[in-house]
Amino acid sequence: MIYYNQFQRKLFFSDLKINDLPCIDPRKIPFDEIESFFYLFRGNWLEKNSLATLIHPDQISGKREQLNILQKIESTSDVFATFPEWIKEKIRNRQVGICNCDCPHWKERLEWTVPEQWTINIVGLGNVGGTLLTGLRLLGDEKINMIGIFDTNENLVSRWEQEINQVIDCSYQRKLPRVKILQSDMIFQADIVVFCVSVGVPPLGSEVQDVRMYQLKANSKLINYYAQVARKVNYQGMFAIVSDPVDLLCQSAFLSSNRNENGELDGKGLAADQIRGFGLGVMHGRVAYYAEQDDKTRHYLKKGRVFGPHGDGLQVTDDIDSYHPELSSLLAKKALNANMELRKIGYKPYVAPALSSGVFSLLALMNGQFHYSAGFLGGIFWGSKNRQTPVGIEWEQLNFSQDLAIKLYESYENLKKQAKNLEI
Repeated sequence: MIYYNQFQRKLFFSDLKINDLPCIDPRKIPFDEIESFFYLFRGNWLEKNSLATLIHPDQISGKREQLNILQKIESTSDVFATFPEWIKEKIRNRQVGICNCDCPHWKERLEWTVPEQWTINIVGLGNVGGTLLTGLRLLGDEKINMIGIFDTNENLVSRWEQEINQVIDCSYQRKLPRVKILQSDMIFQADIVVFCVSVGVPPLGSEVQDVRMYQLKANSKLINYYAQVARKVNYQGMFAIVSDPVDLLCQSAFLSSNRNENGELDGKGLAADQIRGFGLGVMHGRVAYYAEQDDKTRHYLKKGRVFGPHGDGLQVTDDIDSYHPELSSLLAKKALNANMELRKIGYKPYVAPALSSGVFSLLALMNGQFHYSAGFLGGIFWGSKNRQTPVGIEWEQLNFSQDLAIKLYESYENLKKQAKNLEI
């Protein structure tokens, strides 16, 4: 039996009976009053996303929700057979969300809506944060209403506020977003908070090979502090992490925000769907850079994809329709070494990360476009193309070859082991 409930301007349907929501006769659904549709389910909030776009039967069948969500399927099988045709049509059109009502804040998450114009606050104005700010000021006029900036270095904040607001279009044809200085208690007064603080970058000339993992210990302490602040103020916007390693910092922030004063996980902090990691965009950029240099790999620019962590474990497919393991592995190796190549000639690589992973990906998120970022999938934050829809995150679905599927699964499981260590 399917139960129908209305909450504000949202319609729920499910085989669950929600006691505090009145049931609606399906023949009397006030469609003219409904803005969005959600399937309700119950699941462990540490493993199941709070909100997502319904794209795959396994999201509601009780089967494990992991990388299978990314695999295209021929049909929606019998799982959707009990739904009326109008629901199945909305699922096909990506107009139905799936909501985990075991997430303590599930009703509050449903109240959050995608803004038409965003207020974005940037925490950390170092090399990455300053470059990110510049890009958003120049390119964010259509989607960004205001940019707030915060750093513990007050002179640095003052410098950026003065300089960036002096960047104007002399024709006055473009309305660039205003930039203002934030006090610490204003950080979470935004639609999206972007964390760019990084205190663990090894000095040039060091022997560190995996720079992102070197940064984990120092950066996790900072991210956990801000995640706890988000919990205290009951922040409902998005929390974007640009600092390395983005996927594990997302996990750390998620866990920290959901611990009470006794260190117990209670689910009353940031919901999984609020957190997104922005590091994979630059890996795509690096692969594209090297792919373009050789006729054998140039097809990546139109047909390639990257998946997984921003660093060790990165998976590349040169052609999503015709996967070539050798070419893909070669491109992955070059992309993973690109960081060290710049450091060898005396430069810290931050321009491409700030722009490819940060600016362009964040703007795509705000515009509801597919982009590279790490979102919550099966209990960890996994990097793949996705977009933000009015009903939650939607993952890009593709046809994977068996060889590529095995590679992705290995990377996913390795990342899951690393993420599991953060729970200790």
